[in-house]
Formats: sequence, structure tokens, C-alpha cells
Amino acid sequence: MTSKNNAIVFDLDDTLYPEIDYLKSAYQFISERIAPIDKTLYSLMIEKYFKNENVFDYVEKTYNVDKSQLLNWYRTHFPHLKLYPHVECFLKNFRDDFKFAIITDGRSITQRNKIKSLGLDLYIDTIIISEEIGSEKPSLANFDKVKQLLNCESYCYIADNTKKDFVTPNMMGWLTICLNDQGNNIHKQDFSLPNEFLPDIRVSSWQEIENIFSKKIKLIRGK
Repeated sequence: MTSKNNAIVFDLDDTLYPEIDYLKSAYQFISERIAPIDKTLYSLMIEKYFKNENVFDYVEKTYNVDKSQLLNWYRTHFPHLKLYPHVECFLKNFRDDFKFAIITDGRSITQRNKIKSLGLDLYIDTIIISEEIGSEKPSLANFDKVKQLLNCESYCYIADNTKKDFVTPNMMGWLTICLNDQGNNIHKQDFSLPNEFLPDIRVSSWQEIENIFSKKIKLIRGK
């Protein structure tokens, strides 16, 4: 075991799990609350989402449920989620050598429910949620807060959103790794942005990330 002077910081949505699964979980919850007998509503909501139609407008008008109630259910329900393949293995394999943190944008209850559902609270040392500190990425405050709490010598940020995830840690001298969109991300990636917005490394799976850090561990341990 090392003294853990190195930190790996993660984004949450579409980095540790597919965010589309949260949407599906919320739609399932909402459909069961509104039409527990009618099993077609969930499928219809999903179909309308992928057609870029306004799902909540449809549900509000068809079932006479106020949109504010739909949004509340969406944001506060406890989801059923699974990590991407190899994420849990990664966390188990490297938790003795690295401190772990999450920097994520969103509402506190929404993001903490996701983290709890995924079992990430068992592994993560520090969690920074935008609503809780009053600023969103790419604000320097979110990343500085992690540095203040972890007090490590080196940092790596693993994320997916090219518009806001990498520009600040790049400026701070962190290693940045982007998990490539496999076609399901909520926020699409744009690698035509200026270089300061782009990651140091792009990967397509958590297995690739594990390979990167397996090599780093050998250097850290002096092997």
C-alpha cells in the first residue's frame, strides 16, 4: 500500500455509468405512478424521447399530471443503476493506491441517489456536487475544493463532456482522460473544440483506463 499521494477524480454521468439508464429508470417510475396497469406508457415515453419529442408535455396533456410533479418525480426518485463494465473492478484494484473523488453537476438529491444506487459511496473519499457548493464545471472552485479536501501531489480527471470537463483540470496540470461516447451519451462530444478543452488521453472502455493505471502503479511502487 502507498501513502495515497495521488488522486483519481471522476465525473459521474456517462463516465461511471450510462446516464440514459437514469432517464429510463425515471420514466419507469413515472409510468408506474401514473398508469400502473397500462404497461405501454413507459415504452411510449422512451419512443418519444428518442424521436426528440417533449415527453413531459405529452404526459401532462394526456394524463392531466402537472409538469412540475413529473419533474419532481424525475429528479427525486431512487434509481436502479449499474456501473459500466470494469468500473467496480477498477475501484477495488486501485483504492489502496489512490484517493478517489467525484466532481459532478446537478441537484444534490439526484446525484446522491445515483451514487448510492451505484454503490459508489463505498469507494469514494470526496464528493463535490454543484448544487452543494454553488458552482458548476468548469468553475475552478469545484476542482480547487477537491484539492483542498484530498491534499494530494498529483491528480487525474476521468470524464466525458468536452464542453466543460477538461478545460479547468488541463489548466491546473492534471492528467485528463476522456471516455469516448459509444453512441448513447446524453451530451454529445465535440473534439473540434480548441485544444484547451480536449483531454490528454481518449479511451473507449474502462479496461483501457485500468491498463493505464496498472502501468502507473508500477511506477508509483517503484517496480
